[in-house]
Amino acid sequence: MGPTNTGKTSLAIQLAEKLDAEIISVDSIQIYKYANIGSNKAEASILKNYPHHLINILEPTDLYSVGNFRDDVMKIIKSIDKNNKTAILVGGTMMYFHSLFNGISKLPKNNTKIRKQLEKEQKEFGIKHLFQRLKEVDEESANKIHENDQQRIKRSLEIYLATGKKHSELKKDSLDNPFEDRDFLNFAIIPEDKKLFKKELNARFLKMLSKGLVEETIFLMENFSSDLKLLSSVGYKQVVDFLEKRISKDEMIEKATNANYQLSKRQITWLNKFKIQETFLTNQSNMVIKILDYLE
Repeated sequence: MGPTNTGKTSLAIQLAEKLDAEIISVDSIQIYKYANIGSNKAEASILKNYPHHLINILEPTDLYSVGNFRDDVMKIIKSIDKNNKTAILVGGTMMYFHSLFNGISKLPKNNTKIRKQLEKEQKEFGIKHLFQRLKEVDEESANKIHENDQQRIKRSLEIYLATGKKHSELKKDSLDNPFEDRDFLNFAIIPEDKKLFKKELNARFLKMLSKGLVEETIFLMENFSSDLKLLSSVGYKQVVDFLEKRISKDEMIEKATNANYQLSKRQITWLNKFKIQETFLTNQSNMVIKILDYLE
């Protein structure tokens, strides 16, 4: 686990070869079809040779929650167990990892009908209107959410409208850890040099642009919707703002780089919530050997 652009996929593939293991992706955007460049998905040839569970399994319009992820991972690991193989989980969506090792609140699944109604209301009256609605029914949740955080505002309202109970209250219910009796070895990769890392993130975004990120975003907007949840993720969001003429190309590049860097900082902070066997630095040469030593 760890921030974006630190070599996690490469390490997972090397380990999978050594251990004859199966790889499970822990990434909330790579799970979607057609979101290839913006999610930094491995090339199709790599995925063909080294299949990853939970990549390209959803249409861009599909809703997918932390609970859905956890349920899917449990089924996959049961299947891997039957084949007497090891599972390698790799990614940077820390909330997904957290759901496996610490459980999640017993929240209702996504309600498509209510979500569509909220999205219609948002288009008509704006996200500030929905935020005010949330404040009136669940002030505690509203106080923990930024007034422009569309996804979290709509999710909290959706939960209230579906259950009649506050999101903040349901979150306090007992947590369920599905893997309490299992052995996991957790490893992290973090950047060695923060300034250099930010330059690398900038270079990576420029490379994404040269590979067709703008065209990919246009495809998603035209064939599905500009309101797709995945288009609010880092990188895509800045391209959408550029395409809708809210920012210039230079601003898009700068904002995407800064947003990726801030995301990486949050991902590193998340690592403190886990028991990590060892934390490696990007490009460290002995990672595979060290991990295999732990397994022995």
